Amino acid sequence: MKVDTTVRMGSLELRTPLLTGSGTFGYGDEFHTLVDYRALGGIVTKSISAHPRPGNPPPRICETPGGGIINSIGLANIGVDGFIADKVSALPIGETRVFISVVGDAVEEYVTVVEKLEQVDWVDGYELNLSCPNVKQGGLDIGGDWRAVAAIVREVRAATGRFLAVKLTPHQPRIAPVVEAAAGEGAEALTLTNTLVGMAVDVERRRPLLGAVTGGYSGPPLKPVALAMVWQAAQAVDVPIWASGGIVTGLDGVEFLLAGASGLQLGSVFFADTKAPGRILQEMCDYCERHGITRLADLTGKLEPL
Repeated sequence: MKVDTTVRMGSLELRTPLLTGSGTFGYGDEFHTLVDYRALGGIVTKSISAHPRPGNPPPRICETPGGGIINSIGLANIGVDGFIADKVSALPIGETRVFISVVGDAVEEYVTVVEKLEQVDWVDGYELNLSCPNVKQGGLDIGGDWRAVAAIVREVRAATGRFLAVKLTPHQPRIAPVVEAAAGEGAEALTLTNTLVGMAVDVERRRPLLGAVTGGYSGPPLKPVALAMVWQAAQAVDVPIWASGGIVTGLDGVEFLLAGASGLQLGSVFFADTKAPGRILQEMCDYCERHGITRLADLTGKLEPL
């Protein structure tokens, strides 16, 4: 039995539900010889800002027990002008969908970046990063305020007719107000979730392992938190959800689909397995064949009550 891996989100069709998570795939030009793009429905670049950002002081990344990773990159990037000048030509245009992650400290910065990227014909859409936990300005302050989320989505929506996703934080007592605000202002997908704030200590040196002390905690230990966020968001809004957080196997992906996700973002797994997209996709198809399911999309939201 051949399993149909395509997923449709409004007018947009992805070849598979698998995408890359922003911040784990560089600008999209570093993995050409490592990743089989045929297994991906799309890539999401690292976040691009209006002006270049140097990021946080090193060290910027460390491992934790249980397969977790803490990063404190601090949204380092070359800025939108540098991105257009130096990175656009190397992206996998025509090989898979391309979504640009956009970040800023205020509404105007998000709009500025998007308006400049509108001049690039091949962009399929944007993901607004409203939830980075390892920067001093913006980040969680923006993503934790449903009014700020609504204002940013509203203004960016007015600036583009392209597909628009919004990446949100797990640092919320209730996710419903934020996802409702984003969806109400025109977000066509919600990415859940960004990383948690984390920290690691070198006890022999009595020093933090990261130059910025804290950073964004990701990897397999994040999966239960991300699953809960996806399920809660799916109960609150009828908008496609891109799950992000600890997906390592095909069964991880199936869990997120059952909880309500339509797309699945892969991130930390690339540090250990650059062939992960093809393997995970095959494992998901194997699951469907065992259960007589002909379309991956038919799994979305099919979690049965106890």
